[in-house]
Amino acid sequence: MDISDAYKQRYVIYNRKSTDDAENQRNSLTYQRQRNIEFATRQNLPLATALTIQGFCTNGIIDESHSGFKEEDEFEIRSDGRVQYRVLRPKFLKLAELLKNGTIRGAIFLCWDRASRNPHDDLIIKKLTRAGCDIRFAEASYDSTSAGELHRDIDGVFAAHYSRSISEKVKNAQKKLRAERRCIYSAPVGYLDRGSDSKPLDPERAPVVKRIFELYAGGDWSIRQLAKWAQTQGLTKKPIRRKRTKQEIANNVDVSSLPKISRPVDHKSIEYILANPFYIGKVKIGDNYEISAAHQPLIDTALFFRVQKLLKKRNVSVHYIDKLAYTYRELVRCECGRVYTPYVKKGIVYYRSRCKSGCTNKAPNLKEVEISAAVQRVMDEIYLSDEELSEIELRAKSELGELSRRREGTLNDLHGRQRCIIADLDYITENKISLLRTGAMNPDTILAEQNRLEAKLAVVNEEIKIYAESASDMLEFVLTFSEAVKNAGLYFDRALDSEKRDITAMIFSELVFKDRQLVAYQAKDGFGALLSRVSVFNGDLPSLEGVINHPKLAIGLPGSPLFRTIESVYVQAQKSMDRIRRLQFLHRQAA
Repeated sequence: MDISDAYKQRYVIYNRKSTDDAENQRNSLTYQRQRNIEFATRQNLPLATALTIQGFCTNGIIDESHSGFKEEDEFEIRSDGRVQYRVLRPKFLKLAELLKNGTIRGAIFLCWDRASRNPHDDLIIKKLTRAGCDIRFAEASYDSTSAGELHRDIDGVFAAHYSRSISEKVKNAQKKLRAERRCIYSAPVGYLDRGSDSKPLDPERAPVVKRIFELYAGGDWSIRQLAKWAQTQGLTKKPIRRKRTKQEIANNVDVSSLPKISRPVDHKSIEYILANPFYIGKVKIGDNYEISAAHQPLIDTALFFRVQKLLKKRNVSVHYIDKLAYTYRELVRCECGRVYTPYVKKGIVYYRSRCKSGCTNKAPNLKEVEISAAVQRVMDEIYLSDEELSEIELRAKSELGELSRRREGTLNDLHGRQRCIIADLDYITENKISLLRTGAMNPDTILAEQNRLEAKLAVVNEEIKIYAESASDMLEFVLTFSEAVKNAGLYFDRALDSEKRDITAMIFSELVFKDRQLVAYQAKDGFGALLSRVSVFNGDLPSLEGVINHPKLAIGLPGSPLFRTIESVYVQAQKSMDRIRRLQFLHRQAA
């Protein structure tokens, strides 16, 4: 028997659980189903109990979970006078189609707001009623008189108002939480979600996330290699439930019944982590980031802005998780800028550069032992010699006083810069509304200026910490640093290939060769400062930083060149603390 003939005199039951409704018994699908069946029994309405359509209804009962007030804003006006728009409830749309075609006699709803809570759906139900479809409501009755239609219209108005009221309350609650600098969205990896006022650190993931920032700030890792490293550490994304399939939505499968899954992080996850101000205690409020009242920072501001600076440079990794660990992979370049690529021939490791057209390098092939010998020669010059130590001891008393006075002046200048930056930040914070109203700044420029000032303040604060040390403490630190580097040089001479790579990557970020000779290099932080002293005063192989990055080394300043060098080494060596500890560890291992 054709379906159109089988159910022409029968009714179906429609139940809807709105996603924007409060959780209570009356709104549940079970309650609606029970009341509607009881109503059909009392009214002797024959139900289409044999009607089952996959993804639509079961035994004549339709259950749908969808927002009642949600509607499609887009519509189309056709030349024949028809207006076309989309109905966002698929089961309701199918029900309307069956009623219009006369496939079924009618439909039973609990009340008007279960059938419709927006003007589009109102119009469909009214047109179906006027077309002769029998629409019944278990908790209301609308006769065909003007009073009955007024009653129905009033119920429709109250249903729409109820939905708008709920939406308004939600928006106001979110606005209040944002004004209190609460986090109303899910916290990133490394934090737990326990409400808008509680985002504690995740004891399992937070240490790994912090280490990701520290590794990337060292300048040796790319984002992709960090992702592979994080995977080896067992770092995963926060557990989430997968999206329901269309079939599961149609069958009203409860989202909470789906298991939560923690997926491994990838390079996109690391990129998002490194750029997220949430980790310095900020939350997104509109278009701006403000200090959060819901969570503590995971990293300090200075580290975060160092990472942002490196992100702009598109870091290239000298660490590889899944490639053969050649000692100088990605560290050696030709003068023309091309990288030397490692390969093995007859058991010997070579490096070859495919130089640019016009390059004057006559020997694009290098043996690994030649590179090691060149690195060893530089490392033999990186620490303070016995003659320099003797000069330091001889001049310490007279030079440290001059150094202290100069550092005190620099410290006063830094405090002045700090006060100016803080004043500028306070001005923007206090006058944000005025700046927006007058058009002097827009939200984007305010955010950009705040970020610029905060980055500038972080740098100044780091410098203040460095200059706050006494001159004698500074000298002791530099001597300790020099001794650690000397030990690294001794260890490098006897190290295994993998250990040589560790030391080289700790000290250098680039080695430049031409005609099989090391012609320049780029050393990191304090190591570069020590080597710059060699290039300036001894006329030896220049580092790529030169005197430009270390103006205190320039001849002509008061005091001896050696003590001017010490201050520069101290400032730069503060950034190398992790590397110093690693060098000392390697030396203890070798001993």
